[in-house]
Amino acid sequence: MPAREVVHLLVLTANPDLAELYRQDCPECVVTIAKDAASAARKAPKHRVDAVIIESRKDWATELKVLNDSLGGTPQMVLVGSTTFLRRATAALKALCNGHKTPRGTAKFHHELGLEEFIGAKLRDFVRRMKLGAGSDLHPLLVKAIERPLITLVLEETHGNQNQAAALLGLNRNTLRKKIRDLKIPLAKKV
Repeated sequence: MPAREVVHLLVLTANPDLAELYRQDCPECVVTIAKDAASAARKAPKHRVDAVIIESRKDWATELKVLNDSLGGTPQMVLVGSTTFLRRATAALKALCNGHKTPRGTAKFHHELGLEEFIGAKLRDFVRRMKLGAGSDLHPLLVKAIERPLITLVLEETHGNQNQAAALLGLNRNTLRKKIRDLKIPLAKKV
């Protein structure tokens, strides 16, 4: 089995939660955290940097220029954005860090994934964010988050027919009515 190439990641952020997220999401990467380009230049390793993540601020373009000058090479990936964006945009970076370098055009879009793959990817990110935020009671929260849109969609597909919706969901009609009430799902008025 060929040895996997080590991926070097530089994260410019003052947010410790964001830094921890990248450390957890990319366990096989060498992750260097710095608050700004100047401190990154001092910490800059003697090896290449494959990806640079910059939490955006007014001078991010200047910081990127300083980094390019000090690193002596252009990274494969540069990601600049707000903390919220950077929390959500880890999929490509995770693939890079885990050695799944896919040629352009072969990466799957969300609509090309199977249901289990798609849900698994979304749940993985959600669970990691909950863990970083010291979340608890994850199971009931996720069941409620999935159940509401599922029931709403089935009711739309059955044009509000609760008997058909209950049969499609594999629920008793009274159970479905209770869930509609508890989850506050609006019912379409019959015309």
